Amino acid sequence: MDQSNCSCPSIEFDKKKEILKQLCIDFDYPSGLVELIQEKKIFEYLGYQFTSEGAAYSDGRIVIYYDPAMTEARMACCLAHELQHQRYFAVQKAFNLEPIDGPLHERFAAFSSHCLSDERGISAYSEEHWRAWQGASLPVLFSDEFSIGQSEPINETIAEIAKAYYNWGRIDWIPQHWQDLYQSINEEYKNLDMREGDAIVS
Repeated sequence: MDQSNCSCPSIEFDKKKEILKQLCIDFDYPSGLVELIQEKKIFEYLGYQFTSEGAAYSDGRIVIYYDPAMTEARMACCLAHELQHQRYFAVQKAFNLEPIDGPLHERFAAFSSHCLSDERGISAYSEEHWRAWQGASLPVLFSDEFSIGQSEPINETIAEIAKAYYNWGRIDWIPQHWQDLYQSINEEYKNLDMREGDAIVS
């Protein structure tokens, strides 16, 4: 039996791991929290099957599912999407921990459910989450969307904006309300990161 090609999949996987590690450096995110795994993640939703490219967890971990056909550009877009979920999770946690009259509540008060639902998704993927929403009322910013409505319209729309920004270098074609929310989340994420850094130093 010819064994000459047996290592090829492993070599390609290792190459993709190195690419992902470099992307983490480019994105200034700890590579130890990002893992490429040799698994095909298929999930069923509303009677349809979907293949997942990546997943973000609220503890900071990110998983990218290995696909031999995934180019470096596609992997970068996937990572940009998942990293935006991490920023969202961090601000969401801080928002939900502070009192209702706290500074984050004040800053994000303008982003009402009605305003966001009027613009809906900015991509086919995020629009799917808006169509799939099963909540009794509109999705609410920084709520546990999936538990309430079995989809994540707001979270996924913000992540798709990050992907679009990485891919095109601009988001001026996206509705202003969504641009403002994306910018606000990222600014507050930086503020949180700076405060955590100050706490570590002290």
